[in-house]
Amino acid sequence: MMHSIVYLSSSRVLLDEREMGNIVEKSRINNAEADITGVLIYCNGSIIQVLEGEKDAIHSLFEKIKRDDRHNQVIPLFQGPVSVRSFDNWAMGYSTPASRNMDELKDKLSFIEDPYTQVKSENKIFSLLQVFFKNNHRN
Repeated sequence: MMHSIVYLSSSRVLLDEREMGNIVEKSRINNAEADITGVLIYCNGSIIQVLEGEKDAIHSLFEKIKRDDRHNQVIPLFQGPVSVRSFDNWAMGYSTPASRNMDELKDKLSFIEDPYTQVKSENKIFSLLQVFFKNNHRN
């Protein structure tokens, strides 16, 4: 059974597109090898990330993330089994509201166009992403 972890954190310093790009590229390689999928949204120092995969693999990665000194205040919002992956084709999707990468998410997350749109979803992960985006997209 698939598992997922969704967490919030704050970067210790503001990261530019180049720095985030380097982090995401390394993550994509490592995640593909471990069959982990997900998405990371970065808004002016605030991060929400979704990790999906085999339970031991994502918990091991999450422990590594919690020890990473590039960010702090790592707060898990959701941990548990999921029936299907929400981001099954993404070794690690990444977006900031200012980046061209946000376009990649529009098909998956309809609230990207209008964060205040009422999205009725049984998917807890999408609901958490919407709340984060709604509260941070202008920052």
